[in-house]
Amino acid sequence: MNVWSSLVRTTLAGACMAATFNAAAAPVVYFGLDNLNLSAGGAAPNAAAAAAAFAAAAGPLATQNFDAMSLGAVPPGFNIGTVAATYTDSASDYSRISAGVGTFSTFPISGAQYLEALTNSGSTYFSISFDRPLSALGFYITDASDWIGTGGSIPNLSVALSQVSGGSVLQLMGGLDPNTVVNGNAAFFGVIDTANPITGFSISNPAGVPDKDAIGLDNLQVAVVPLPSTAALLALGLLPFARSRRGARAG
Repeated sequence: MNVWSSLVRTTLAGACMAATFNAAAAPVVYFGLDNLNLSAGGAAPNAAAAAAAFAAAAGPLATQNFDAMSLGAVPPGFNIGTVAATYTDSASDYSRISAGVGTFSTFPISGAQYLEALTNSGSTYFSISFDRPLSALGFYITDASDWIGTGGSIPNLSVALSQVSGGSVLQLMGGLDPNTVVNGNAAFFGVIDTANPITGFSISNPAGVPDKDAIGLDNLQVAVVPLPSTAALLALGLLPFARSRRGARAG
């Protein structure tokens, strides 16, 4: 890559961020829960419907289903299509690539493997950061927030988004009362934010829960922020400059 190309790409990226990311809009969440024990198999139509709606709104998605990874410790870095992800293990007990039914009825949604983690209340399972901003992030989660019969008001797991401007903390299970969530449940959680793209996320077990919880994460999906269109370049006044440079090169 020559210096001019690098400079123009940086300028375009910065201008695109300024033009796109300053709009005030909340993240749009897609959520579907199949509230029954699916650790022995079976369909998850509510989660699948949420995943389909998310995919239709998100545009082209890349997926990491963890099936090609070695069992055991999660690697500190892995790819999701063309997106490079950095993984930080913060779990008090373990964070690993598992197969089959794991601790407390965690299980894969598709394929044979998934990411399984167990941590104490008041701590974070893991954080994943991305090498480029994302317009959409989604995943399946199994056996989450199932504190059955504990009584009282109990929070469910939370998702903290790191974003281009600040971040957001969202309830992983849509604010449901964990006393109603069944062991071995399956859910899909997706979030789209084109105004304030996502640069990473973490899943945490709030301090107010009664105990630790194991979760299984599968089919991690991402959509990158698209490159600026011709119309956007014209609006930014950069297209004539780019064309003149191409013409100069051709000459």
